Amino acid sequence: MQSNVKSLIWKKLFIPLVALGSILIIGFWGYIFIEGYSPVDSLYMLVITFATIGYGEVHPLSEVGRIFTIGLIISGFTVGIYSIGRISAFLLEGELSKLLKLRTMNKTLNNLKDHYIVCGYGKTGKKVLEELLLKDYKVVLIENDTERNERLKDLYDKNFVHVIGDATHDDILQHAGVEKARMLISVLTTDAENLFVTLSAKDFNKDIKVITRVEDVNSTMKFKKAGADFIISPIEIATDRIISIATKRTDFYSFVEFAGGKEELKDYKFELVEIKEGSDLIGKSYREANIPQRTNLVVIGFYSSTNDLQVNPKADNIINLQDKLLVFGIDSEINELKTIANYKYFREINK
Repeated sequence: MQSNVKSLIWKKLFIPLVALGSILIIGFWGYIFIEGYSPVDSLYMLVITFATIGYGEVHPLSEVGRIFTIGLIISGFTVGIYSIGRISAFLLEGELSKLLKLRTMNKTLNNLKDHYIVCGYGKTGKKVLEELLLKDYKVVLIENDTERNERLKDLYDKNFVHVIGDATHDDILQHAGVEKARMLISVLTTDAENLFVTLSAKDFNKDIKVITRVEDVNSTMKFKKAGADFIISPIEIATDRIISIATKRTDFYSFVEFAGGKEELKDYKFELVEIKEGSDLIGKSYREANIPQRTNLVVIGFYSSTNDLQVNPKADNIINLQDKLLVFGIDSEINELKTIANYKYFREINK
């Protein structure tokens, strides 16, 4: 991509520089061949002609030499104005700064790892981007809408890279670093677009976590088959919340709002912790695992590799490889569980 930026700069300057250079070369050699000037005399004549200084000729010009000089003045003036105008516009109207910014962005993309990719800058994508940047995560945003991209051109953050393009195109996903990304969040306009992005992302990086929005709940199974890790249906979420309020039940969302508004609970959060190979939790029941006693965390529920969220696991439920435990606690407690859930890995790096 850096070579593409160089080629764009060269493409912008190529025609004016070649045109100007051609006139100078023709003028230099023209005086040598037509008038028999020495290289120094030819260069001197060329300079005073182009500079319109008005000094006298080095030697009296022949009729052909005068006609050549007239043509040189006219063409030189025309090409000079054109070339200087193009080069000045390139330097002064921001084109060079845009290309240099693109080059910097490409360097940043090449160095990114474990970042988040957000596809789409609609209402949802905008909010997701703002929250991720607020938490100081590294984010690459992919957006194809011209009007939205115009609004994004002045948005800058040390952890933010804006890629203009269609997220359903494989080359754009690769440019955004999908092979090295930690998570991809697809909130494009249609289910078909989100499904295509999910398939492509999982094809490039089987370990990437994909969160995708689905408008038609009947498409949920297709997204699961495509490999989406988390499927969000705004309609279902809204329906569940409305029913909870209508039936006067205390629901999960109300608790989250309550917790978020309490100063003593501001450091607490929900998080999913995946059980990795080598963890001593694998094969144990929740009673045997003793997670609350070992970490002080509350286990709200779990996702298995084959089922949706199971809330309030029973004491006799068995913990399996790749289960994702939904827990509630502070960062240090969650990190303790991550260590236990990935014990083999931590044991190896601490050898």
